[in-house]
Amino acid sequence: MSDAASIRRRVDAAIARRRAGEAGMVATLDGLCAAACQELPLTGAATTLVPSVGSHTVAAASSATTRELEEAQFGVGEGPTGDAFTSRRPVLVADLTLAGLPRWPGWAPVAVRAGAAAVYALPLHVGATIFGVLTLYAGSRPLDPEGLRTALVLADIATDILLDGRAADGGSTLPPDLGDVLGGHAHVYQAQGMVMVALGVGLAEALARMRAHAWATDQDLGALATEIVSGRQMPTADPG
Repeated sequence: MSDAASIRRRVDAAIARRRAGEAGMVATLDGLCAAACQELPLTGAATTLVPSVGSHTVAAASSATTRELEEAQFGVGEGPTGDAFTSRRPVLVADLTLAGLPRWPGWAPVAVRAGAAAVYALPLHVGATIFGVLTLYAGSRPLDPEGLRTALVLADIATDILLDGRAADGGSTLPPDLGDVLGGHAHVYQAQGMVMVALGVGLAEALARMRAHAWATDQDLGALATEIVSGRQMPTADPG
């Protein structure tokens, strides 16, 4: 059994190798996600920042497929990452087919088709202050108790990385590279504001209408947002 100190040493070494010549918070988090897949029998790992309820940005991921699974949660408005953030508690699902499909009917089928059989979403927080979520995806072999303990150590390391980044300027802002990442959904939020004005609804309802329209027209939420901003599409006033 590995103790927390030895896990941290291995993860630190893996992050250093991954970063080789590449500086910044995002590179460090990318290294953490890669290290998580070395420490545990995972198909993927992602660190997602959640600046507010109903929004999130994938800061780092171990693979393109993992990033797509995290982005899909934002698109459909459900999934383990959001649940872990709102509850501030780990979301541990060892069988996505059995427990995930009823819980997240819009997202879980996508994850299962991508090869994820289990998911573990761990909030990154200190007290009442939450920064984001570390989400781990496993294949046919779910995490055992020792694996779960290792996952919690990885979440602590991710939290420390984010705290260290904030501490660099007194804690008032995120590092520039994370700020750039957080701007990745700017066009979605712009479209959300346009829908709010056009339909006379609140921001939360505007996003819900966008998600419903994207699902009904078989579009990615980001693609729909681009269409809305360009004036080529607009969800209807009646969500039905």
